[in-house]
Amino acid sequence: MSTDESRPAHSDSRGASDEIVSHRRLQYLGVALALAVAALHLAHPDHGVLALFALLYENPAALQFDPRPAAFVASGMALFVGVSLSRNAPDRKPYYVAGIALGVIYIVGYFAWHFTGHGGFLPGREPLLHDVTPLENVISHLSTDPWAAASKAGEICLVAVLGVLLRRE
Repeated sequence: MSTDESRPAHSDSRGASDEIVSHRRLQYLGVALALAVAALHLAHPDHGVLALFALLYENPAALQFDPRPAAFVASGMALFVGVSLSRNAPDRKPYYVAGIALGVIYIVGYFAWHFTGHGGFLPGREPLLHDVTPLENVISHLSTDPWAAASKAGEICLVAVLGVLLRRE
């Protein structure tokens, strides 16, 4: 990500320089988080690119009962494209907003999926709550699935960093 050197100038040139460096580092952190979250979704062993290809080959109709592979791949690619396009964008605010929105969708979607018994809201899908409360279900999944825990941590950090960047712009 290139940086916009047109940050507010301070009377102290050292302070302005420090602010530019700080902003640049935050941008790089945002890029790293976005790429990490994208990679986690695209390489997910059960819902990533390979799982989507296998599902499309074996039974494409199954996507209506579990759309996660298509959603994981599409959203992961969207993050990669967004990072790529934002690199030289004159105004990065729309990219920050899109990244925040996608991060929030990831987080809310995860909780919605597990609170409703693994997509029990989808037509033709019976809720599966493992005989525990929805909150216990989410806690159990996050504590036993390192991939999900890393993904949620990355998404929360991504939303936070992009929020700070958006506010600073």
